Amino acid sequence: MTDAIHLPATAVSPGRGPALRGQLVAESDRDISVRVDDGTWTFDRRDIVRLTEERAGSRQVRVDIRPGATADFTRRLRVELVDRPITLAPDPSEALGDEQLAQATRRWAAKLRIAERGGTTGATFTFHDGINCDSLD
Repeated sequence: MTDAIHLPATAVSPGRGPALRGQLVAESDRDISVRVDDGTWTFDRRDIVRLTEERAGSRQVRVDIRPGATADFTRRLRVELVDRPITLAPDPSEALGDEQLAQATRRWAAKLRIAERGGTTGATFTFHDGINCDSLD
């Protein structure tokens, strides 16, 4: 997983990013896990530059992470029992308009070596039941 932690702008010293704030939920010789609003980050201890408590005796911490660190992120999700396997909805398409969708469709078709047919309108965009759909016409 490759992602970025986006925090409000703060003064940052060279060699480390802005501090991550959250609740320390696990700590071992190898890993440190910090719960934030959206889930839990788990870092290799070697990627931690500094770990400080917000208040003495508190589990609320600030974690300074070295640039380029990798981490696992775990989200808590409510699971509803249904007659189909557990799945996560895919991220919505990055294409927000007709032209962007047409470009994304052309890239997809080129990757699969699908030739464009003349006289067609290209990509279409439909919003149906909260799901983004795109197709070649």
